[in-house]
Amino acid sequence: MAMADSFERAVNDLVSKHITVPVDNISISYISPKPQLMCDEPKITLLNNKKQWGTMTIGVKCGNKTQYLQIKVSAEGRYFVADKPISAGTIITDALIRSKLGRLDLLANSVILNKQHIINHIALRNIDLDEPIRTSMLQQNWHIKAGQMVKVLINGEGYVIATKGKSLNNGALDDHISVKLNSGNIVEGIVTQAGVTIFDK
Repeated sequence: MAMADSFERAVNDLVSKHITVPVDNISISYISPKPQLMCDEPKITLLNNKKQWGTMTIGVKCGNKTQYLQIKVSAEGRYFVADKPISAGTIITDALIRSKLGRLDLLANSVILNKQHIINHIALRNIDLDEPIRTSMLQQNWHIKAGQMVKVLINGEGYVIATKGKSLNNGALDDHISVKLNSGNIVEGIVTQAGVTIFDK
């Protein structure tokens, strides 16, 4: 019994460390029978480690022998839904969404769990009240687009130089983007309300 309890604790620890988003509760059920352990400290690994929950396969190795079993991981945590109907083309703000507690393993993989991946994005379609926000519903609200001529501010110690250049990629506020200056040099800067700011060290 003690060895079985130790095995379950090891599986729980492995799964808990594997989940990279905040969750309120994790529960694990065994689809396959638990293995008959032939050693005190088996090496336990997750085989399909791209998944964070749902049906998963683990390998249990004792010496040269590896046994495989399936587990089902249930996770309860917070995700985001529309707090009111959102029309296509709307820039998403805090006032338009709210967090909701529920079973994350029952949601589509594309449901967004990080609010920062929603705020200031643009709704691509109408989103209904209480509908979970998914990545396919949103696009970045680009402050600067690739090919756009932009103002470049080079901040040095005790000086600021203003020039212009062409953005080489899209960028939202606070993103790092590359800019080709009129001189031909390519530099990297941060997208700000004023343009692209470069900190010259």
